[in-house]
Amino acid sequence: MCNTCGCSSANSSSAKEITENAGMTRRSAVGAVGAGAGALALTACGSSMDSNVTAEAIDPGAPAEPTDMAAVADVPVGGVIKATAQGTSVMITQPTEGTFHAFSSVCTHQGCQINAQKEKTMNCPCHASVFSNEDGAPQGGPAETALAEFPLEIKGDRIWVG
Repeated sequence: MCNTCGCSSANSSSAKEITENAGMTRRSAVGAVGAGAGALALTACGSSMDSNVTAEAIDPGAPAEPTDMAAVADVPVGGVIKATAQGTSVMITQPTEGTFHAFSSVCTHQGCQINAQKEKTMNCPCHASVFSNEDGAPQGGPAETALAEFPLEIKGDRIWVG
């Protein structure tokens, strides 16, 4: 077995001889590996499927029935929280005092979980999409479709979604 390349040939050529005979230098081999890695990285963000899918195509994670998700006092005016109850996560916003919205926590770009960034914005950590606290519309990044909005009801000092 050849120690240089692992083939079954009894050839004992050195690595230098093999690369010189093949016309490949160490520098071009490293460049080829780097180019392949770059292509792989670009492919990770894109795919053969549409990269902006509708909120309905990705399960937006709506609660199956009305669910107590958070206290009114937990949601800052002009901000957002990510609330989780009974295995369901939603983004709850209060763009103006007393006006609340509940949005899917599933990014419409490729289905990643959205986070509340410093209780001010809804951001996708996968590809940097940013969504509006008022209507869930994309404001930046690759997402082109708004987040699904869920029915919300205030009962006393609690926010119920679903």
